[in-house]
Amino acid sequence: MTINVINRRMHLENLDLNLIVAIDALMRHRSVTDAAAEMCISQSALSSALKRARAHFGDEILFYNGQNMVPTAFGSALEAEVRELIVPLRMLSRRRAQEDISLLNRRFTIIASDYVAAVYVSELCRHLARVAPDVSISVVPFTEDAMQRFHRGAIDFLIGPTFAMEESFEPHDLFRDTFACVLSRDNPLAERMTEEDFFAAPQVVTEFFLDDGRSHFERWLVERNRPVKIVASLPSFVVLPHYIAGTENVATIHNRLVPHFAGNPNLVFVKPPVPIPPLIEHLVSNRRNRHDTDAMRLRDIMLEVGRGLVTQTSM
Repeated sequence: MTINVINRRMHLENLDLNLIVAIDALMRHRSVTDAAAEMCISQSALSSALKRARAHFGDEILFYNGQNMVPTAFGSALEAEVRELIVPLRMLSRRRAQEDISLLNRRFTIIASDYVAAVYVSELCRHLARVAPDVSISVVPFTEDAMQRFHRGAIDFLIGPTFAMEESFEPHDLFRDTFACVLSRDNPLAERMTEEDFFAAPQVVTEFFLDDGRSHFERWLVERNRPVKIVASLPSFVVLPHYIAGTENVATIHNRLVPHFAGNPNLVFVKPPVPIPPLIEHLVSNRRNRHDTDAMRLRDIMLEVGRGLVTQTSM
C-alpha cells in the first residue's frame, strides 16, 4: 500500500467535513443568504463551500430554478444522508474528556411558548448561572419550521402541554399550573363573577400553537361546548394586559403568570367560577440526544428545576 493511498483513507477521501455542515444549512434554508447567516459566514464563503462540495461529489447538488434553490436527484438523496450524519458529527466535535457540567460551554435550543419562557426558562437560566455559567439557552416559538428542525435533530428540547405531544415523543412531566381570571379593576365582575357571567363576558384569548392555534383553555371551552364571545386572539401573553385594563373583557391566564402582571394597578385577579383542568407542561428531548451526555445532564437539571416550581403557591 502506497503512502498516497494511506493518506487518502486517513482524510476520508479528502472530504472536508465542514462541507457537510454547509450542505445541511443549504438544504434546510434553500437560500445562500439565510444559510450563511445561520453559519455566521459570508455568502461568498458559503458559495465557495458549495462549489467545493460540487467538485467533490461530482454533482450540482443544488441549483436555481428561477428564484428558488432546489436539489438535484443526487442532492435529494444526499440531503437524507447528511441529515442523519450532521447531529452525530456535531456531538462528536463537542466531546471532551469532561464530566463536570460546570465547565460545559455550549448553547442549547428549546421550543417553548412565551408563557413557558417567562415562568420556567427564566428560572432554568438563573439556576444554570450558578451551576453551569457557560451554558446558554436559545428559545424558539412553536412554528412548523421549528418542529421540523426538532425532528431533524437541530433543536435539542421541546416543552409543551399534553395536547402538543406527538405519539413518537417520550415526554417527562415538567411542571403543572392552574388558572386565574384577570379583569380590569373597574369591571363590576371583579367583585363577584358567576359561571353565567364568566361565559357571557367578552373574552381575550391566546392562539399561538400549530394546527388550530388553540391553547389549553380554548380547547377546554370547545370540549365543554360553551361558545364565548372572543373579542381578541393574541399571539402572546405579553400584550394581554393592554386588552383588559379599562374594558369589560375577561382573560383566563396561568397562575404562574399572575406575578408578572400583578404590578399593573389597573388589573385584578380572581379565581375562575368554574373548575378548569390544570395544565401539565412536558419536557421532550430530541431522540438523538439520548447518546449526548451533555444534553442528558441538562435534561436532568431541567427536570430538577421543574420539580422546584411545583412548590410555588397557586391562586
